[in-house]
Amino acid sequence: MWLERISGGGVDLVDLDDAKKHLRLLEDDFDTQVAAAVRSASAQLDVDTDGFGGLGFPIVSQAWSAKGSGFTDQVLRLPFPRVSAITEIRYTDPDGAAQVVPSSDYLLTRDGRGAVVVLLSGKSWPSVIDRPDAVDLRFVAGFADVASVPDDIVEAAKQLIGFYFEHRGAEPTAGVAEDAARCVDDLTRRYRRFAM
Repeated sequence: MWLERISGGGVDLVDLDDAKKHLRLLEDDFDTQVAAAVRSASAQLDVDTDGFGGLGFPIVSQAWSAKGSGFTDQVLRLPFPRVSAITEIRYTDPDGAAQVVPSSDYLLTRDGRGAVVVLLSGKSWPSVIDRPDAVDLRFVAGFADVASVPDDIVEAAKQLIGFYFEHRGAEPTAGVAEDAARCVDDLTRRYRRFAM
């Protein structure tokens, strides 16, 4: 099973004015650098296009595809918390024709902090062609919009903005200082799939 982001991502979690207030900047001289710090901080908290990194889930609503060779637990047990909808389950039948599973055959339900797709009583998953991408489960995950993102995640973004603004010349792959990383972890721990 593998993931692909279809749309979404790249959303700034803090607007420029709020970031400047956090950094105590009154003038517009550093707007370009502040905007770059906002982008870096937001990207640091979000997952990448393959679903890795960040807090382990899409922050603001994104459309995703989970692909696999069949209707297995790996495909049906979605990797993110805060899955809001299954938009479509596509599959390729044994004859190679593209098909869609009727939405009346399955249900999105919770499994702890995760989400899982289950068949309704009396239904069965269809047969699929022997290919690694025979099933394409499309879903939406993340908070509805930036205004719905909890304050402590926004505060974590602001802490990262401060770090990225103060370390403008630092190599992006060098990582975040330990004290900033600890602060972000403390603020966001309860949102992670496996909270400590």
